[in-house]
Amino acid sequence: MALQTIDHRLVDIALERVGGVDFENFVQSFFSAVMGVSYIPLGGIHDGGADGLIADSIFEDKTQARFLQASVTPDTKTKVRHTLKRLRKYGRTPKSLIYCTSKSAGPIDVLESDLSDELDCRITIRDAQYFTHQINNSPQTIQAFSSYLAPSVSFLSETGSASLIQSADALPARTLCVFVGQELERRRGQTQLLEAVTDSLIIWALEGTDPDKKIFRTKDEIEKQVINAMPSAKTFFKGVLDTRLEDLRTKLEGGRRVNFHPKENGFCLPYETRELIKSENVEDEALRIGVSEVFRKRAEQEIVDRTNNRELIEFAVRVCHSAIHKTFLGQGLELSLFLSDEPDENELPSIESYIDEAIEENGLKGNDAGIVSLAALNVLRQAFYSSSRKERVYLGKLSRTYVLMFLLKNEPRIVEYLRSMSSHFVLYVGSDILVRSLSEHLLPKEDQMTKNALNTVRSAGSKLILTDKALDEVWHHLKVSHYEYVNNFQEIAQFMNFDLAKQINKILIRSYFYARLENQVAKKPPFSWDRYISQFCTVKELGNQSSRDELREYLINEFKMVFETSEEMEVGLDLDERDSLAKKMLKVRGKTGRDQESEKTLSKNAATTALRIYQQRKVNDERAGSNPFGHKTWWMTQQTRIRNATGELVAKNRSRYMLRPEFILHFLSMMPSSSDMAASYTEVFPSILGVRLGNRMDEKAFRTVIQNAKDVFDKMDDSRARVVLSTETTKLQSDFLKKYDY
Repeated sequence: MALQTIDHRLVDIALERVGGVDFENFVQSFFSAVMGVSYIPLGGIHDGGADGLIADSIFEDKTQARFLQASVTPDTKTKVRHTLKRLRKYGRTPKSLIYCTSKSAGPIDVLESDLSDELDCRITIRDAQYFTHQINNSPQTIQAFSSYLAPSVSFLSETGSASLIQSADALPARTLCVFVGQELERRRGQTQLLEAVTDSLIIWALEGTDPDKKIFRTKDEIEKQVINAMPSAKTFFKGVLDTRLEDLRTKLEGGRRVNFHPKENGFCLPYETRELIKSENVEDEALRIGVSEVFRKRAEQEIVDRTNNRELIEFAVRVCHSAIHKTFLGQGLELSLFLSDEPDENELPSIESYIDEAIEENGLKGNDAGIVSLAALNVLRQAFYSSSRKERVYLGKLSRTYVLMFLLKNEPRIVEYLRSMSSHFVLYVGSDILVRSLSEHLLPKEDQMTKNALNTVRSAGSKLILTDKALDEVWHHLKVSHYEYVNNFQEIAQFMNFDLAKQINKILIRSYFYARLENQVAKKPPFSWDRYISQFCTVKELGNQSSRDELREYLINEFKMVFETSEEMEVGLDLDERDSLAKKMLKVRGKTGRDQESEKTLSKNAATTALRIYQQRKVNDERAGSNPFGHKTWWMTQQTRIRNATGELVAKNRSRYMLRPEFILHFLSMMPSSSDMAASYTEVFPSILGVRLGNRMDEKAFRTVIQNAKDVFDKMDDSRARVVLSTETTKLQSDFLKKYDY
């Protein structure tokens, strides 16, 4: 019997959602399977910093030195340090520690090396990616998943499904209303703000460079460092990095802000910039130290009356800072809104749970934990309601940093919402989108934007539908492109250049020549047109029905599409209404150079698809305003001209039927995981970067977001916000007027 395996996507989802106890039990079960009798589980409330130890021999009597610890805490560095401290406190002498985390730990090799040197102990890190890849190692590791991780994905409709849809009751509807409303109002991307942010991130990534010490960073190293710190920056940072680096190298007032050294192929900061950064860092660090001193004095007043243990004062200061960072992670918009106005006792987000989390991370228990918890709560209440000037400046900068990350979608709740949305769609994919995906076949995988977008939503659980009519149109396009190439380009292919290729109006032919010319530049062997087309169907059979069948199966296999016949599409449609709509579409298409019968066929296909969308919405009970993710069923296409013929149809159904592909590309493709988001906040907020990015936040943009938030939170309760969120999201998904600058 074949071994049953676990879908890796399920493991990713489970590790994002699993609680601490279940993850600890999973790790113990997993390593018992991997290491056998060498692994000895410990665990429990009084584990002394270890969940397990690894014995060289189960008969040895000497003190063990190899330990294992499991945690769901996002901050790996802090947790490892704390674990080693506790192990040594309990009289153990650890020589090696395997630290297991349900989160992504980032660059593990660097982290292991740094922590091993710092703690004088060999540190091995096993993060979420490790468990995902090793889960099917044996029946025992699969059983470990089934016993302890599977309950975390029980909310999915069926085993193996990748549905990520959240319960509507669990959504932070008002926060999401602010985000979606902001995107609807902003028809154009905030270019100036993005440039300022990009420049700040580049300068930050180059800190520590010094040409005298031969310390440089390449463009790839800059990109990697920035995206590790701010995962959502991937959507715009790559596209503008070259331009911004070039501008920063240009002579400006006060000298160049960035220097490039061709010999080392690396960038570095000039002396003046390094000195300026030192000054800014000193100022920002002094601000943070000053705030810590305010916290310290308040904590001292609270703690000395209850205990002689003055070490708890420093614990309380750390807990206060950590609780602030955690509150921004969990309720950043609510906290920023509170800090921007006159404090109101009822408006402050709950901070008690974040204080408890911070106390747990610091290893405090019993009476000491209670004393620190009470002290931290009183310290932060004064910081929020009767703050000093330093506290107001400090918290104000963090608020601006949060709003900046909010605008860049670097916000855990926004990311979770968009990821959930990507599992929700039923998309009738237009022939134009399918042809575009075929044209990307010869591009590097990371540049196949359309294919990646389709695969993103499909992998997340959305349903992609290939219709008979769309298949006919793609097949026809392939045939026409082939005959045009053979008749007009085959003989001159060897003389083609980029300037000539740009003028070719058939996208498949143009893409073929681009790829062929790129190969020439890279001095790679050329390839033929027939080889290109044969990726999709047999070239010699292109005029026969058999090639259509091959193309159908290729698209179904490539995108895991569901095929829908013409007969299935017409079930439940008013065919007289379809024919009337087709005539209107024929008038507005305005295509020249095609025979009238082809135009009639294309118009009839479009009318059938548009009506099919509304018919399916009725069958699936997709009521307007009922789903916080907007409508499920859409036609994804760029055939915008026919919208001029469907105004009455849209008005009749009170919703649009056409999903804009750019929405998928901009909002849903390459979304970072929730654990990446948590790691991003851990990277940004506790560091100088968290304070400094606030200095780069455009004041007008900040005020706009805060005012929009105030309007939403003042006027709506959660029930109303969920309805508005559904309506506004549907508008955003079908907004063909919005222009994306990144």
